[in-house]
Amino acid sequence: MRIAVFTLMRLGPSLAYAIASIFVLSMPLLESQPSSASAWWLHMTILPVMREPIYLLLAVPGVGIWSAAVLLMLASIFGIRVALEPQRHQRSGFIHAHIALIATGLTMGRAAVAQAGLSDFALPQLQRGDWSFLPLTYSPLGMFLFISVFLACLCCHLTIIRRAISA
Repeated sequence: MRIAVFTLMRLGPSLAYAIASIFVLSMPLLESQPSSASAWWLHMTILPVMREPIYLLLAVPGVGIWSAAVLLMLASIFGIRVALEPQRHQRSGFIHAHIALIATGLTMGRAAVAQAGLSDFALPQLQRGDWSFLPLTYSPLGMFLFISVFLACLCCHLTIIRRAISA
């Protein structure tokens, strides 16, 4: 039972990367079907949670929508493997979880002061400014992701401490 709980806790970063890839894929979906209510609902639900890390990723030269989606999907799949074999991938799991924690923490910090206007991070193809509507400064999905990724980081630290004590 304890192993199953720790495995579920370690899946938090993988879930964050999967939700980020869904957000990236919602952009071309909106482009192809701009009048679809479900496409707008999907995009606007994930927007407050993944806006900052995705725009930061898309601002990297050479990274487009499709390469970002593939990269995030691969990170999510790798996270599943790390969660299932934590003893084999301790350092990789640590890095994987902490990158997700930084991304979700960045989002939670920026969502608290969300406002329309010039943004530090914007799509390089668009005008420097972020006028997207954020329906809530408090996002239940964002809080769930942050807590699940934080628990995964806690599991990584516990594994390192347990390994150091036994050595």
